[in-house]
Amino acid sequence: MFTESSLRQHPAVIKAFTGLPAEAFWDLIEKIAEQLPAYEEQRLGRAHRQRMIGGGRDFDQPLVIRVALVLTYLRLHIPQEAVAQLYGATQSDVSRELRRLLPVLQAALPCPAVWQQLAEGADLSPEQCLELEQLMDRRALIDATEQRISRPTESTKRKEHYSGKKKFHAQDPARH
Repeated sequence: MFTESSLRQHPAVIKAFTGLPAEAFWDLIEKIAEQLPAYEEQRLGRAHRQRMIGGGRDFDQPLVIRVALVLTYLRLHIPQEAVAQLYGATQSDVSRELRRLLPVLQAALPCPAVWQQLAEGADLSPEQCLELEQLMDRRALIDATEQRISRPTESTKRKEHYSGKKKFHAQDPARH
């Protein structure tokens, strides 16, 4: 189970589970800590709210753990129950934090233009997504692993897609 102190002691864990370098993660926590009170006031001050402000469930986890579990869920695409076990929470906590923190995360992450265009329903090409997602450090991660495909029936395609090293037919993303 990860705690705030264990995350501070092991920055590689932050990178592995959230996809952000440790420095960027802690900067993000500071940004969210600044923006969260105003967002919560707006969220809780809506007209048809059944409870008074201050009513309802308190947070079980500190902000660091709440943000880390949301980022872990978004990055790894594993079940909420699995994320909950990693951070000592429940599946309900993960679901609740996704609803509460996602708008704040969208505003605080370095590429809000992507969130805005996706919210508007814009149909983006992969090239446009890559241009929009250029982060401040100007690096991009490209998955270039070969993907296994069915054996092509045409001889030329068979030769083109055969991986001699792995002894199977594969599609090389670098060529396509």
